Order: sequence, then structure tokens, then C-alpha cells
Amino acid sequence: MSEPPLKKKRTLLDFFRKKPKSNSDELVKDKKVEIIDVEMAESEAGKSAKPAGNPVNKVFNDITTQGFGASFDGKGAQASFTKKPEMILKTSSLGDTLKYDETLEYNIDSDMADSQGSQDGDSVKPDIPTRKPSQRKANSDWKGKPLNQLNKIPDCMDKLPSLHSTENHTVLIKVPYKYDPKTLPMPHPAQYKDGWNNDHVKMPCSPQNEYPFQGKNNKQILRKRWEIIEEALLSKIPGPYELEDVILKYNSRYFGKWNFETLKSLFIENLAECERNHFFGEVLPKIAKLALSLPHLCTQPIPLLKKGKTRSITLSQQQIACLLANAFFCTYPRRNAKGKTSEFFNYPSINFNSLYDGMPNEVKMEKLKCIIQYFSRVTKKMPTGLVTFTRQCVGHIDFPKWDSLDTPLRDIHVSAEGTIEDDGEGLLQVDFANKYLGGGVLTHGCVQEEIRFLICPEMIISRLFTEGLEKNESLIMKGCERFSSYDGYAKTFEWKGDYDDSKTPRDDWGRLCTHVTAIDALVIHYYDKQFRGDIVKRELNKAYCGFVSLGGGKNPPNEMNLSAVCTGNWGCGAFGGDKRLKALIQLMAATAAKRDVCYYTFDDDRLKNDIYNIHQYLTVTNQLGIDTILKLIERYEGVLRKSRKKPNMNLFEYIVKVFDGSLENTDSEPDSPAIEREMSAMCSKGDEVSNNSFKRQLSDDYKANTP
Repeated sequence: MSEPPLKKKRTLLDFFRKKPKSNSDELVKDKKVEIIDVEMAESEAGKSAKPAGNPVNKVFNDITTQGFGASFDGKGAQASFTKKPEMILKTSSLGDTLKYDETLEYNIDSDMADSQGSQDGDSVKPDIPTRKPSQRKANSDWKGKPLNQLNKIPDCMDKLPSLHSTENHTVLIKVPYKYDPKTLPMPHPAQYKDGWNNDHVKMPCSPQNEYPFQGKNNKQILRKRWEIIEEALLSKIPGPYELEDVILKYNSRYFGKWNFETLKSLFIENLAECERNHFFGEVLPKIAKLALSLPHLCTQPIPLLKKGKTRSITLSQQQIACLLANAFFCTYPRRNAKGKTSEFFNYPSINFNSLYDGMPNEVKMEKLKCIIQYFSRVTKKMPTGLVTFTRQCVGHIDFPKWDSLDTPLRDIHVSAEGTIEDDGEGLLQVDFANKYLGGGVLTHGCVQEEIRFLICPEMIISRLFTEGLEKNESLIMKGCERFSSYDGYAKTFEWKGDYDDSKTPRDDWGRLCTHVTAIDALVIHYYDKQFRGDIVKRELNKAYCGFVSLGGGKNPPNEMNLSAVCTGNWGCGAFGGDKRLKALIQLMAATAAKRDVCYYTFDDDRLKNDIYNIHQYLTVTNQLGIDTILKLIERYEGVLRKSRKKPNMNLFEYIVKVFDGSLENTDSEPDSPAIEREMSAMCSKGDEVSNNSFKRQLSDDYKANTP
């Protein structure tokens, strides 16, 4: 899951609380003002004068570091890094205050973790794992339906139609097309066609892309930016300082703002000289050549996947590599501004400058190793397959009528050991997404979604054209290849070498049979709120958006052709959701989408047993439909609301107790007149009031406001 925003919820009482000021507080305030002054001085468009001093660099220079590092082995396409003694990073008295602005949104130890409680219920503190789950073994303990009996692709797939462009599907290669592992797909059309407008990606090589440049007699002139990029990337780049100079030649207005300290630290302090020389002497020139092939490889305007419309883009892995090479060199125009009035405010960032920026830390170093590994592989041997990105928008009238859906839950396979990416082959794998795809992959975030994007870097290109997801949308990625292995999680994430994905079969379009669906959960600030009917419905609808197959034809797809969903603790961890509630929500959504579920609990044996037991109870012991389960969840929220704290019994325990009559209040038994009257009242109220309340109260949570 992507890391959420760290917004502190404020109450009226917060305005009356006084926080004593300390000397360090005053120092932080002064430093913040100094940074703002420097940025304001640099903000005038077209001016590239270097500021007198950079306070970020000043603080960085005051920090002493000792050798954590790695070596890059340039043999073949394999990148390998050897650990040196751990870096000892002495944190300054200013803490994280002077980090690059975006990183503040990913500092899990700040606002969100310390959020104040309220009379409405206990505040939620993020529960973020610090290690990768145990590897699944042949004798691993699992429960439910055997894994080999779940529907998997390609075995369950229906025959694909011939590949061609339609109104809602843009194909960037020449068709008709038949996959050949030895032949690269041909771009279409043969000559570059520009699309500099509000409906397409603004390409670096567009003739409309102009940039102020200092000409003769120090006069500012407008030049074609692609000409500046070509001159810069064709020059010799022997090291990280020269790479910084090259990138700033066509991003001069960010001189003094982008400090490249992480990039410099990786190549100067952490890599052996021979590996550094290999990267800059062999690999980097090939990345530059790949980037400069943009007008020859991506000849068709790339549509933006805008909100409110189902639309697909299919492109070759070579085209993706070219687009990512341009992200590596930070060439995309109009994508660096972050103001609310900027053109791409509602899109994730795509240029890699934020990955190079800021105070060096181990996680960013490991991220860069994943990127280096990807480019080392594709510049040696380019993959020849295709990848499809589909923004899936479900109309509000097309959602299931949850309150009257009496369908019992479908089958489940649940295991504590294993991960979605390692053990979900052939299944519809869930990306615990941020509404802005990739979350903090290019900054400091490093949880489920960020890790998936790092080991499968082709997913990063979705950030180029995918607008922030709405509550009735998902993004489905088919065919992205995995290039890296990893260990650890969050702050302990570590690149562990090459990953060979060649055993994964391909479909008739040449796409790897790896399907990933990105769905963004709500951020939970107060524990009891998440059980409210309107919030549960929002999460049900969101999961359904990612699980349902719209097919594209008049007839819905046969459930025999639908692979099972492979998921885990979606919306929990950094997002603060209750694991049992989210598991039940995903089970209900998958049932409505006619898919079974494979669930990995992240080494939580108790959760594994609880999920299996409640599934057995709701499907065998006391079979209930989705409508009744939802009413029970809403009753549980009432219990929480009255107690104003976490109860002694969890949701699953409550459901069983309601039916076995062991609750203290006998009127809570399901067959009693009291519960019948209450459930009837819940159904008769309708959704109108709760939906309006939901929009009003949860807009801050849903907006997320994270890159």
C-alpha cells in the first residue's frame, strides 16, 4: 500500500491548546523562512541565476556520514551491489524540517502518527511492518480452497480479439501484430505526430515545447527545448556532477532547488570506482540514446487517462523504456510545478528529480539500485512484449445494490506466508494504491505499492498519463515485467539482485500474464468511523472497481474466464484500516465481481485463522448474504460509537456473538424484534443522507493530497 498523507485532524479544542516554544522551535522557524525566501527568489520563470546560498546544502554538509554503500557489477545485464559498513547518519537538531517539501508528506512519524483523539473515537496510529513476509514453502500452512484449484490466467482466459485501436483503446504499435520474442514491435505511425493539447501527454520532443535560453550578449531567447536536450545528452557525462549539470541545462529555473545530493552520494560515496565508471561509461550513454529515440519510437500522441472515462493504452516495452529514460533525465515539460493551479496538479510526478533530491538515506539508495538494474537490463537486451494500461470507470448505476445483494461469499484461500508479487502468479494481483499512482515511489515512500513499482519499473510510466483516481475508478496494468528481487519493507527495504521473469507466460498480444489492479483505500483517522455504512460502501465500491471485468462487449464475461483476486491487508498498515473489516469488504466485492480470493495476511497467523473461521461461519455454519453482513457491520459501528473506544471483541467475534446469543444485550439477537426493526429502518432510510454526509465529512481523507 502506498503511504498516505499525514494530515492532522484538528478539533475546536486544538485552537485553545498552547504549545510552549523552545529555542529549537525558533531555529526551525527561522530556517523555514530562509528556505521560502530562497525559493521565492528563484521562482521567476526563465531566470537561472544561482542563489547566494542553499540552506539545504548547508545543513547536509554539517552531517557526518561514514561508508554505507554498494558496488555495481557491470558484468552482462546484472547489477549487483556489495554492502559496505553501515552509514552512520547523525540527525541534525532540525530533524526532517529541511528536507525537500514532498518528503514531509511521507514522514510517518509526524502528524498522522501523533494525531489527537476526539470524542468520536480513538485515533488510529499506522501499523507499518518493517520486514518482508516469510517466503511461502511447499509445506506452508494454509486454509480454504487449494491454490491450484483457483482460476488462473492464461488457463482460464477467453480468446483475445485481434489487437487494434478503437475510440477507447489507443495502440501505439503497428497492427496487425503477432508476438515474436526475437522481433521488436514497430511504432505507428512511421513519422512523429505531435499532440500538444489538453488531451495528450505533452512530449519533450514536441515542436511546441520551448524554453528560455541564455544566448549571446546574455540575452534570453526561446529555443526548442528538444534541441537543448539533444545537445546536453549527446555530451560526455563522466560522473554525477556532470549529470546534474546536464539535467539543469533544460531545467534551469530549478537551479538551486534541485540539489541531487542523493544521486551524488550514491555514486561518489557508496559505489566502488569501477562500478561507477561502468555505469557512466557504458550504461548511461545507452540510456541517453534511448531517451533521444523518443520521436522515432513514440510517434503517436499518448492520450491522458482522464477521470470519468474507461480508456486503455497499449504500448511496447521498448516504448515504455524510452519514456522512462526521459523520466530519468527529467525531460518532461509542465510536470515539475506543484501549485494547485498548475496544469498537471491532479497527476503524479514523473520526472526523477525528486528521487535524486534531498538528504541521502538508505531507502533512496536502494530505490536507485532498482532503477539502475532496470536500465542495465533493457539497454543490454530490450524486451519485445506489450503492456496495456486501462483506467476502469464504473458508472454509479452499475454498482451492485449492496443492501439487497443476498449472494453468499465465494471461496477463499488464506495463508500467512507468501506475498502477492511472489506467489500470486496467474491471479489478479492487488496494488494497495495511492489515488496518485505509485504514491511515494519517486520520493520517500516504500511500502506495498512503492515496492511493486520499483521491482516492476514499467508501472512507473502510468504516472505519466494517469490522472488521480476517483472513488469509482481503478487502474489495471497487464504485462508489466519484474526486473528485481528485494527484501525488507518500508525503512528496511533492500534491493537483492536480478529477477528473471522469463518463465511467466505471455498472451496472444505478447503481454506477460501478470495482471495488477490498483485501488486506493481511504485514510482512517478514527477507528470507529470506518465501520459506518457510507464508508463501508465507498470501500466496497472501490474494491469492486478493481475486481470487476467490464469485458467491453455487450455480454458480461463468463465467471469461468475470471482469475481469482490475490490480495492482503489492503487499506491497513499506513492507511490505518481494520484488517478484519477490510478482509470482509474485499471478500464481498470479489463475490459481486464473480471472483474467488487468495489472501496473504503478512505473517499474521491469527488473522489467517480468523479470516478462514469467519468465512466458514458465513458460508457453511450460518450462511448469510452480503446484505445481512453489511447490516451486522453497521450494528457493530453503533457499538463502537457508544463505547467511544476499541471494544474487547473484534468484528468477527461480534458477528458470531450476535447469532449465538452471547451478547450482553439480548435484544441484539438477530431474530429479536429489536434487530428486525433496526435493520428495516436502515434499509428504509436510503443512501441519500449518508452519501451527502460522506462527501462532506470525508473529502479531506479521500482527496489524499499526496503525490
